[in-house]
Amino acid sequence: MKDIVSQLKTSPLKNIIVVGDLMLDEYIFGEVRRISPEAPVPIVEEQKKEWSLGGAANVALNCKHIGCNVSLIGLTGKNDTAGIKLRTMLKENNISLKGIIESSSRSTTCKKRIMAKHHQLLRIDKEDRQPLNEKEEESLLKQLIPCITKNAIIIVSDYAKGVITIPVMHKIITHAREQKCIILVDPKGPNFGKYKGADYIKPNINEFNEMLTFFELDPRLNFEKNARTMCQLLSLKGLIVTKGDQGIHFITAQESVSLSAAQREVFDLTGAGDTVIAFLSLGLLNNLPMRTCLELSNRAAAVAISHIKTYAVSLDELIDKNEEPAEKYYPEWNKLKEELSLLRKEKKRIIFTNGCFDLLHAGHIHCLKEAKKLGDVLIVALNTDESTQRLKGKSRPIKPLRERAHVMAAIGVVDFVTHFDEDTPARIIEFLKPDIITKGVDYVGKKVTGDDIIKKYGGKTVRIGWKNEHSTTTLAQKL
Repeated sequence: MKDIVSQLKTSPLKNIIVVGDLMLDEYIFGEVRRISPEAPVPIVEEQKKEWSLGGAANVALNCKHIGCNVSLIGLTGKNDTAGIKLRTMLKENNISLKGIIESSSRSTTCKKRIMAKHHQLLRIDKEDRQPLNEKEEESLLKQLIPCITKNAIIIVSDYAKGVITIPVMHKIITHAREQKCIILVDPKGPNFGKYKGADYIKPNINEFNEMLTFFELDPRLNFEKNARTMCQLLSLKGLIVTKGDQGIHFITAQESVSLSAAQREVFDLTGAGDTVIAFLSLGLLNNLPMRTCLELSNRAAAVAISHIKTYAVSLDELIDKNEEPAEKYYPEWNKLKEELSLLRKEKKRIIFTNGCFDLLHAGHIHCLKEAKKLGDVLIVALNTDESTQRLKGKSRPIKPLRERAHVMAAIGVVDFVTHFDEDTPARIIEFLKPDIITKGVDYVGKKVTGDDIIKKYGGKTVRIGWKNEHSTTTLAQKL
């Protein structure tokens, strides 16, 4: 997965057009202490309000967050509070407002959720589901058609709020064919026939069942047989069905690929479909095999639903380093520095420690845990076998570098593992430029290597206490 993520980060193929229904998600968080005397309902004491982008706006945010060049086409109310807030949030997330039509006759779709202790008590929707009028449709197409350029991907995010009309859908398909673009649709009924000519459609299992009814197919028949019939009826390259905790299923006339859902604790399912379609699009745009595209989307959805509210997943979050410890090991400093550069853009604080870590003991674990508390990302740099031998003698290390790196990577608080061949870590510290260096208190009175380097750019050295009886040398002598 690390190699795929690296490939996607550096790929120039990232032009994505998102067209569809824009929404604003509003969350009112509070606490319930009593029941209303007026009716048997809880009283929520409001504590804070938060907002998230929803619908096509959330799809665009997910695409932006994974490094895509996004053109967003949609419509908001011109003067309503939700429309103003939505446009402000798009601008804050560096998503252009050029393709956003402001309508004087429609209200912005807003979903207001009342939350108590991470549980949703109530949702209040304000929306306009009427199809676009002639003037709005003309304005939307005027912004959309110039954006459809060669070899891009077009995501149609249809929430049945009136933007994706039959004429709009037909125009998208016509111009996409001329420019050799891929069309990926997140559909909504009742009229599923309007998507005929798209490349891929991604219904969830409920929408798939609605499609069975629309096309008058027998639900008692085999799932794949019905899916293939839909592909024929809609002239699709493939159908991608998300099945919640049962995973995701891709079907074509000749192929069937099914993946189980990635297991994460579920907090909020809102926006999971938006995340799936964004990652599917990036994978398809880069000509990755469909199984790989599904794996990307599956992992991304698992991360998204582990957060409260809609959540834009980053490419780095697809790598579960605790599940795959080897993904933490970066023998090449240049690649590690690239990862740290991305983390610094997210304002992450980088912690660095080093050592032989030949025989791990409780003192080491204590120091690593304390080091991680000082920031967000912990790097452990190991002495190579040759370096360890020069420092500790010919009988060391007891464990070779590869084994020491694997063990260190399996420790949950450790985010990255690398190695250095010199007697001191001065060169790697100067190259990676961590914010903090940590060392044990047994170094009191001794100069900590890298202290002078890190202070030049505003970093600092922190000494961490540990019990003296913990010693690798003592352990080695007992063996």
